[in-house]
Amino acid sequence: MENPFKKIIEEKELPETIKEKVINDINLIKLSLELSELFLVSLPEVAFRFFETEKNGDKKDSHDNKNKE
Repeated sequence: MENPFKKIIEEKELPETIKEKVINDINLIKLSLELSELFLVSLPEVAFRFFETEKNGDKKDSHDNKNKE
């Protein structure tokens, strides 16, 4: 049995407006994914590491001050 979609695709080409819309939709989806990754993954990870470093730095400084006395 012959695939009817292959026949349609060979005979006709999509209009440029539809191609442009598909590309724009894909770009919008990629932008949405990158923004969600930035705010939901990367930013919280950086904040966590920053506060973890600050907490460890405070403990180290107080420990060093006790040794100096």
